[in-house]
Amino acid sequence: MRLIGTALAAVIAAYLLPNSASAKSDQPPEIAHCPKELGTLAVKDAESEWWTHYHLGNPEALIKLIVQRSGCFKLVDRGQGLAMMKGERDLVGSDELQRGSNIGKGQMVAADYFLLPDIVDENANAGGNSLGGAVGGLLGRRVGGIFGGIKTKKLEAHTVLTLTNARTGVQEQIAEGTAKKTDVSFGAGGGIFGAGLGLAAAGGGYANTDIGKVIATAYIITYNNMVKQLGGMSDNAKASAPLPAQKMVEAARLYREPKKDGGVVRMLRQGMLVYPTGNKSDIYWEVEDPNGNKGWVSSEFLEQAK
Repeated sequence: MRLIGTALAAVIAAYLLPNSASAKSDQPPEIAHCPKELGTLAVKDAESEWWTHYHLGNPEALIKLIVQRSGCFKLVDRGQGLAMMKGERDLVGSDELQRGSNIGKGQMVAADYFLLPDIVDENANAGGNSLGGAVGGLLGRRVGGIFGGIKTKKLEAHTVLTLTNARTGVQEQIAEGTAKKTDVSFGAGGGIFGAGLGLAAAGGGYANTDIGKVIATAYIITYNNMVKQLGGMSDNAKASAPLPAQKMVEAARLYREPKKDGGVVRMLRQGMLVYPTGNKSDIYWEVEDPNGNKGWVSSEFLEQAK
């Protein structure tokens, strides 16, 4: 397994343009780029539909567009595209598709990582009304009393992105970023919010409303901050993860050596979980049982635990 080392981390840093919310610029930050992909990624919805408070769409498309532009990950669809794929496979099962369509089980690419976007705090009130109810409902915690009765004309967003390993559940990175109206150019059709290759392609109001632009800018800043931290991650998440546990489909011997006369460590009962070490010899796999006993078992007695 080859890790992305200091040199590659430096290359990633070299790709980054200034992305701090405190930078004195009237243009939003450019999206950070990686010199190579680090794996596959699925974007998950936030737990609370905070965007509905501001008449915006689900930010999933926005986040996907940012990820795609960065080149850091290859996206896998776990939303509407997945539902359509399942429908197409149902047609296979009902013999509706032409022979040779080459659609079936075992073709989908696994997600190496999940990216969970969320928003910590934002102020979308450009008219000076009270924020207590909106912010309290948004955050799902008792902050309404903190902001209740306060009136402001600022537009500000504080966003969070969590990168979770799909195999181990480890939160590899948690990044945050803040943007305010003064960080964003609100000119018509310009910069990254413009037509063509701009974030307008994401839809949902993030390119044509003030608070949408602020939130989009905050997510770009947050994503750029996350990319800065990717230098120590493996570029092969599949190889880096532990091998899946195996279940004994029937009782069998655990041998000291990978052969039938290699001496018996113990009997493994049907249904027991064993854990491959990664070593193989012909049809024999080296495994550990739940008590730490290590030995070899024929793969004919194993199936992946689900």
